[in-house]
Amino acid sequence: MVDYTFARKDVLKRTVIIEGNVINTAPLRIGGGKANFSPSSLARDEVLKDVLGNPVIPGSSWKGVFRSTGERILRSRNVKVCSGVGRDYCLNNKRKADYFQRLIKEEKVEEALKTFWDYTCLNCKLFGTMSVIGSVRFLDSVSSSYTLGVRTMVAISREDGAAARRALLTVEFVEPGSVFPFKLIGYNLPNYAIGYLIKIMKNINDEYVQLGGLKTRGFGFVRFENLSFTSQGDNKIGDEDKPVEITHVKEKDFNNFFEQMKKFVEAFESVSIPYPKE
Repeated sequence: MVDYTFARKDVLKRTVIIEGNVINTAPLRIGGGKANFSPSSLARDEVLKDVLGNPVIPGSSWKGVFRSTGERILRSRNVKVCSGVGRDYCLNNKRKADYFQRLIKEEKVEEALKTFWDYTCLNCKLFGTMSVIGSVRFLDSVSSSYTLGVRTMVAISREDGAAARRALLTVEFVEPGSVFPFKLIGYNLPNYAIGYLIKIMKNINDEYVQLGGLKTRGFGFVRFENLSFTSQGDNKIGDEDKPVEITHVKEKDFNNFFEQMKKFVEAFESVSIPYPKE
């Protein structure tokens, strides 16, 4: 009998928390849009802030960058994965979306669970998909130690990618060296899924990935520090998983943290992922 614990939301056999700090090593810009505009600001285009005016990296931005980074990692291993963008998600690609919705409406829970397990990729299970919440949550990162800057730039045409004539754009950004808290919480995560998350974090920390906007101008590089890992519950989830006895790690330096977490990364790199089906 297949163990569906990783995909289930009605049982809790393991809770995992990874938290620490994120420091931007380059200007960082996550736009706030018109709703975030302040008449007193020198910038026409401000960063996203909370009600107290502190810059925010929303949990949705973390989930997006983790998912897109993970997609590249999985494809490099020839593991099947969807982008999760628009109509490109597993249940739709496998022509199971309508069938799955019907099972949900008819409260055929076990059959719906089996369908979700069989026909969704690791990213869908971990980060969520249409009508199904993910197994990992990213909290908003609200900085209390930051400096804001303003820069005037030449606007780029969306049509041809060229500099717009006589068009200048004044943007606000978070200066390098600002500090944001980081926290993710995972539920019923197999060890290989934990290793997958750690590998994604290493890609971000090693500056293979950028966060936010203005990436072509060198914005968005960040690093992690003061990280801690806590796992409570089972040390193995699912038939394909390998047990890992590590329950707590705390390191100031990310590379040291990564070394301590290598057994999880090894679990990811050696696992034979049995989904999605053709």
